[in-house]
Amino acid sequence: MGHCDKNQSQPWLFHLLPAASINIDGNQSGFYALERFIQTFLALHKYKMKNIAIIGTGNMGAPMSVNLSEAGFTVNAYDLVTEKLDALTPHGINKCSSHEEAIRNADIILTMLPSGDEVKDVYYRHVSQSGDTKSLLVDSSTIDLMDAKEIHSAMKAKGFSMLDAPVSGGTIGAANGALTFMVGGDPNDMKDASVIFDVMGKTTIHCGLGGMGQAAKMCNNMMLGIQMASVAEGFKLAQHCGLSDEKLFDVATQSSGNCFSLTTFCPIPGIVATSPSSNGYQPGFSTELMLKDMGLALNAANNAGLKLQTAITAKEIYQAFSDQGNDHKDFSAIFTSLQSSLNARTGEE
Repeated sequence: MGHCDKNQSQPWLFHLLPAASINIDGNQSGFYALERFIQTFLALHKYKMKNIAIIGTGNMGAPMSVNLSEAGFTVNAYDLVTEKLDALTPHGINKCSSHEEAIRNADIILTMLPSGDEVKDVYYRHVSQSGDTKSLLVDSSTIDLMDAKEIHSAMKAKGFSMLDAPVSGGTIGAANGALTFMVGGDPNDMKDASVIFDVMGKTTIHCGLGGMGQAAKMCNNMMLGIQMASVAEGFKLAQHCGLSDEKLFDVATQSSGNCFSLTTFCPIPGIVATSPSSNGYQPGFSTELMLKDMGLALNAANNAGLKLQTAITAKEIYQAFSDQGNDHKDFSAIFTSLQSSLNARTGEE
């Protein structure tokens, strides 16, 4: 068996100072940057969680890996797509040729994968067979609630400690170290893992026992999806009534209609400069991912014997938009489909 391609780097402490400088340049206060520096230094010293294995270096896993490496951790990464690993080596991340190489001697094994089947494969076929039970397992993938609970139970039976810790914040939050972690599992394990959560995110919330991080994530994203459908239809109705987009935005953001889908993901181009709609609907959160999360929520509801009619209707809207070839557009772009139907009825170009 081969070895990870090692990067020659300075002792881990020296990486913390550049990280603090980056925070300051990013318009965060010097005090906040120093605070994170001290927290990370003390956490690394106390828990000695310095060696991190990361499995899955896609759109989320890659920037998370970079932030950990730049904060001074030894990061050993593996992905089935080796080209993704090549892009990370300039950041001091060790490229590994197998799961087994990445997880060897890891204090924490972090997975960020697209589906429950892939998560099961990593933990059942690789970690449980070749890993050390001293490694703390952290799965930040977004997967089915029943899968998350099953994996927790299976790995606990093998002697491992595990957290499910899905995230909110998207690729921008991952790049900026500003994710929110929703954590299920033992609070003491979360305390140990806080050494990496504090580097990759701004907020960590303990949601309960194993699987409850996934429960929080799917409920939150279901609410987000429903919100966007209502915001898009609100603007559609306003336009039909002759009310300007800007005036509705001004009223709603100061009234009871205010929500994240309006202020951050406003579906109308030109109103919020940083929203995906003002940038050609390039995804902050893609329609494909919204459909996945709505599906996870409705699957959990079905298992619980619940009929969530509003969520069902919202999912149908995203599904219709996806079927038109819009998977990779931001989920707020559903407004364009509603707008097209309005234009067709009113005879507008």
